[in-house]
Amino acid sequence: MRLTLPLAAVASLACIPLAMAQPKVDPGYIAMLAKDAPKAADHALTRRYQGSNLVGQNVKAFDEIALPGGPAEGKTYDSKKRFTKVEALSGKVTRSIHLSPVGRSSLEVFVNYRDELVGKGFAPVFECAREACGESFSVLKYDWQLKETQIRSEGYEQTRNLTLQAMFNGVQDPRYTLMKKAGPEGETWVAVFAALNKGGSFGSFSDLIADRVSVLTEVVEPRSLERRMETVSAAEIGNKLAAEGRAVFYNILFDFDKADLKPESAPQLAEMAGFLRANPQAKVFVIGHTDNKGGLDY
Repeated sequence: MRLTLPLAAVASLACIPLAMAQPKVDPGYIAMLAKDAPKAADHALTRRYQGSNLVGQNVKAFDEIALPGGPAEGKTYDSKKRFTKVEALSGKVTRSIHLSPVGRSSLEVFVNYRDELVGKGFAPVFECAREACGESFSVLKYDWQLKETQIRSEGYEQTRNLTLQAMFNGVQDPRYTLMKKAGPEGETWVAVFAALNKGGSFGSFSDLIADRVSVLTEVVEPRSLERRMETVSAAEIGNKLAAEGRAVFYNILFDFDKADLKPESAPQLAEMAGFLRANPQAKVFVIGHTDNKGGLDY
């Protein structure tokens, strides 16, 4: 049986594309992404989803970080958008971004990370997915316009830093969990944020990570601040006062909300007393400042 189509129908069929054109990405960008970031390594607590690449990592021996403990409120472009709750933490902070293979959902990748942590004794503090996280959650969590949210390094090539800026810039199916585990040295916290890259305004770099799940892991391990401030000697105090009109000391310490000097302040206090004894004619003002704990009003 022979079927004959009207000429108009044949013309219509000819206009139907056989396949969507795929964006072309510079092979050099692809080669860069296939390698883990220099001097970066998987954290033992989180590891990585099979076939993923470690795109970037920042490690601070002691730092502070605020991790979302509740959903975001406010529209994406609202200047007053915010997380409804955050956990202000300090310790050793390791922030890493992995990129999953093409064809994996954010749910699958996210659940793998979450189950890994549950298996290691972590318990969820807060968890959300999609709309439950809040419209502005992704922008507040990682955005190229909020430098403090990004992972970047002066030691990375420009293409890697641009790829890291493109992460989470246009995503679908965001998922987040904040978990913690108690230990003999204190609490360890881990946050996992995963989302499928879709769209984005970074051109070739958005094309490079399209249809791949970005995973931001943030690990905060208990660690005391190392006291490394040098003691200023009595002679140095005199020199600084003569040259600059002031001498600054960073190792006179108090506990939060207390006026009692801590024992480790003794060496600097001794040097200050030595200067005053040697210079009885000296008249000085002693001025102190607070730390950043507590509210501004208090």
